[in-house]
Amino acid sequence: MTQTVIVGGGPAGLAAAYRLTRHSGQDVLLIEKDPVLGGLAAGFSQGDYTLDFGPHRLHASTDPAVLADLRQLLGDELEVRPRMGRIRLGESFFPYPVGPSSILRLGPGKALALSAGVLASRLARPSPSPASYETAITARLGEPFYRLFYGPYAEKVWGMSGNRIAADQAERRVNQRGLTDLLRLALGRNTSKYYYYPRGGFGRIPGAFAQALVASGSARTAFPATVKSVGWDSGGVRTIEYSTGDDEARVRADHLVWTAPLAELIRLLDPPAPPAIQQAIGRLRHRAVVLCYVVLATPCVGYADTYYFPERRYPFNRVTEQKNFSHSLVPSDRTVLCLDLACDAGDDLFRASDKALGKLVLPALEEVGLADSRQVVEVFSRRFPLAYPVYDLDYDACLRPALDWLGGFENLWLVGRHGLFLHNNTHHSIQMGYHAADAIVTRNRQRWPAAVSDFLTFRVAD
Repeated sequence: MTQTVIVGGGPAGLAAAYRLTRHSGQDVLLIEKDPVLGGLAAGFSQGDYTLDFGPHRLHASTDPAVLADLRQLLGDELEVRPRMGRIRLGESFFPYPVGPSSILRLGPGKALALSAGVLASRLARPSPSPASYETAITARLGEPFYRLFYGPYAEKVWGMSGNRIAADQAERRVNQRGLTDLLRLALGRNTSKYYYYPRGGFGRIPGAFAQALVASGSARTAFPATVKSVGWDSGGVRTIEYSTGDDEARVRADHLVWTAPLAELIRLLDPPAPPAIQQAIGRLRHRAVVLCYVVLATPCVGYADTYYFPERRYPFNRVTEQKNFSHSLVPSDRTVLCLDLACDAGDDLFRASDKALGKLVLPALEEVGLADSRQVVEVFSRRFPLAYPVYDLDYDACLRPALDWLGGFENLWLVGRHGLFLHNNTHHSIQMGYHAADAIVTRNRQRWPAAVSDFLTFRVAD
């Protein structure tokens, strides 16, 4: 019997566990620090509301094998939904993703400047290795496009100027590659026009995986639980020590699938990792997010599911209306808006009370027509200190040595947003979990470096 320990019960960890239980001879232990499984994909209930942790959706680009499994697990719960995004530019809302229709509605002068910028970028000779996010986007779409949306939005989310953000951020977060993609948007030949969403909320996806694990009989779960140490030697990982309340346990690990923060793994290694690796990984940073929920006594505020706000005068960078993902999640006489406020863990915004958050966001919501303060029923929040890996100019020099060193552990499988310090979507995390499980079952380590290289090319869809 092969014993695999999985640390982290988010989509990647749950998917790996589920995939392993589909094979005989596999014993799985899943350890999660939180009292519920699912990570940021879990969602939660607040009174009569079923809510997501921000705008989650299963994108049309989801791997067919992943989609087939989810359809089997969820049945007719998994619905096809039209993409209804809007972006605030100036004093108006425009279709999102940004395409030719948005450009034309900005007026002839702005449209001409943006179009000229795109054409100029096509005629120029871009550097094969752009120095930053700013230079990469400018070379791809032109300076006017960068100044209008991509620059302000990135700087607002990441808390730094575009010339301090790594060019990798442009590769993974911006799907418009230039004129060809803009024309594809205009002709409707893009997969962002629809997405999949479970009728009972996005948390049904990790919930379905968790139910399947229980039914399998070959998987154990420990949560909330804390990993105390990861024992290893020159051959790889050997033991995992963890605690659940007052109980402690040490288990054998034939394989370790790690989806928790990479820095945490380095910290827990026994014996310790080389000092150079510890120092490098300690310089990696994360951006935090405060999710502010505003409940309104009105059936709805609009038809869009997500609104984007690149301008700094708005304290939030995204607003989602939960019931426009599924009407069954919120009572018919109420609506709930979820506002993303990017910040740094421990700063004034991260520590702000719900009352203070309400005072901060309501004037802006009223200004853009998404709320009337007289209709506010309640304001509450959820906070995540490690929401997004920060790709600054030095991140790869810090990350790469750690990944290379850990790559020598023959039975260690790093997957997921935190495990690989990777920007990705939920379906990417599920796909990574599947790859790790398949490699364990087939005992094929040789192809794993190539798989990780593929993971690092995932492009995030908003």
